[in-house]
Amino acid sequence: MNKIPKIIHQIWSGIDGPLPEQFEVFSQTWKECYPDWKHISWNNEMINDFIRSYYPEYWDVYTGFHYNIQRWDAIRYLILYKYGGMYVDYDYESLESMEVLLKDKECCFSMEPEIHSPRPGEAFFNNAMIISVSNHFFMKKIISYVFSEETLLFDWHDKGPCIMNTAGPEMLIKMYKELSNEEKEQIFLIPAKNVSPFDRYQLRRLRCGERSEELEQCLDDAYAVHYFFNTWV
Repeated sequence: MNKIPKIIHQIWSGIDGPLPEQFEVFSQTWKECYPDWKHISWNNEMINDFIRSYYPEYWDVYTGFHYNIQRWDAIRYLILYKYGGMYVDYDYESLESMEVLLKDKECCFSMEPEIHSPRPGEAFFNNAMIISVSNHFFMKKIISYVFSEETLLFDWHDKGPCIMNTAGPEMLIKMYKELSNEEKEQIFLIPAKNVSPFDRYQLRRLRCGERSEELEQCLDDAYAVHYFFNTWV
């Protein structure tokens, strides 16, 4: 039995311009693969109304972040804690429904190819795809850190590390490491082959027009493809 609420959340504030056409195309694949799921595209006005209505205590920290991407990272945790469902970045393409993969799961994160890990041998996952029930304990732990004064004190002059460590993947991994083994067993790290089948080098070749058996084989077990556009950079 699937416990995940059938809601797909995507975020594009609109304050930096309209959603790129390519992202519209990718977004449509999620609607096609999950026809009975509700799809919510969150814009800046919706996000602000949501925080003021349900989490006014976090408003000062939210507006105090130095970078918009910190806000877009942070809000996804609040949305999933409140409503549950699947959050997915706009640079993700769905190939087929993952519902069979999500059976009996309560909290899931997408792993990246091993070559992406800054620490060889350590599992590296991101926040580009997060799937969760509402009120999950790990999401609560993440929120407690992200919306603490500590994040505002982080050195913001170095943009990449600031974003990664306050609301992004490095923060997630830090929070994950602090869990007990029993708690970790309740978090499903979706294998990269299922949701991030190409590494950054293969994606570069793909964008240059290469078609090969090697690249085709990467899709053998894939339910979705993350293209790592990194628009925030």
